[in-house]
Amino acid sequence: MKNNPQAFSGGVPTPEELEQINRYARSPLRAEEVYAFCITLCDNEVDRDGECFSLEALHTLAALYPGKPGLFDHSRKGRDQTARTYRAWVETDETTHTSLGEPYSALRARAYMVRTQANAGLIAEIDAGIKREVSVGCAVSRKTCSICGAEQLTQPCIHRPGRVYGGKRCHMVLSGVQDAYEWSFVAIPAQPNAGVTKSYFFQKGEEARMEQFIETLKNAQDGLTLTKGQVEALLTYLQDLEQLAEDGRQYQGTLQQEVIRLCALHTPQLDFGRCPALLQKCSTQELAELKAMLSAADAHDPPALQLAAVPEQKPTAQEHLAFQI
Repeated sequence: MKNNPQAFSGGVPTPEELEQINRYARSPLRAEEVYAFCITLCDNEVDRDGECFSLEALHTLAALYPGKPGLFDHSRKGRDQTARTYRAWVETDETTHTSLGEPYSALRARAYMVRTQANAGLIAEIDAGIKREVSVGCAVSRKTCSICGAEQLTQPCIHRPGRVYGGKRCHMVLSGVQDAYEWSFVAIPAQPNAGVTKSYFFQKGEEARMEQFIETLKNAQDGLTLTKGQVEALLTYLQDLEQLAEDGRQYQGTLQQEVIRLCALHTPQLDFGRCPALLQKCSTQELAELKAMLSAADAHDPPALQLAAVPEQKPTAQEHLAFQI
C-alpha cells in the first residue's frame, strides 16, 4: 500500500518512537510533551530543475538524516530551528513508476518538536496541510548527464536539463552524497511529489555550480562565513573558470580568422578592414554556424585559384617549319 507522498502524520509518538526521540533529548521527554510528524524529503523523480536523486543517493541520505534539524528556508540562525529528525528510510512503490520508467522511491522521515505555546500555531498549520513543502540541504559529489554521462561538477558538457537531444529529454542524476545538513519548510518546491528544493554547499575537494553559490550569497542576509576548505574550493573553481574562459577566447579568435579567410575567397568585394569589428559582435555559436555555411559553399563551388600557373605548351612540329632550310 502506497503512502501519500505529502502526508504528514502528526500526534503523540508511540513508545518505540519516544525511545528513538529520547536519544537526541538531553532530558527524557514524555509522549504528551512531543509532537511527531512524517515528511517526504525527496524522491527519484525528475524535478522542475531537470534533476533527480539516484536510488543509491536516497539510501545514503536515509542513513545520514537521523539527528539532522528542521529549519525554515535554510536559515542558519538558531531561532529558525524548529524540529529534529529521528528516523529516515527509503520507501519504494513497485506499482508506480517515474517518468524514467523506474519504480517510484521516496525518502521518508519522522521528525519531532516539543509542544510549546510558541509553536502551537505551527503544529496547527502542519495538521491543516498548510506547512507541507520541504527542501533538503545536502552535498553531492556527482551530477551525471543522462545524455552523455559527463560529470557536470568536474567536466561540464553542452547538454542542458529539460532540452531534447535525439528524442531523449536531458536530466541530471545526483549521486555520491557527501553529507546531509538539514531540511527546511519552504513555499515553492522543485519536486512536485515531495516538495524538495536542493541546496548545495562548498566543501573541501568538492566542486559546485557558480550560480548556486551566487544564490546562496544573495540569501545570506546577515553575511556568510566560509571555512578554509570552502574558500579553497571556491578559488579552485574560479581558476578553472578563468582557464575555460581563456580557452574560449582563443577558440573564438581562431573562428574569426577562419571566417575572414572564407569570406575573402567567396566575397572579395567586402571591406575586410571592417570584418574584425563586425565579427566581434558575433557569439561563438554564430561564428561556428557562419564558418559551417561558408565551408559548405566552398565544398559545392570551390573557388578557382587567382594565381594559377598557365600550363606549359610545347611547340608543335608545324610551328618550326618556317625556320627549316
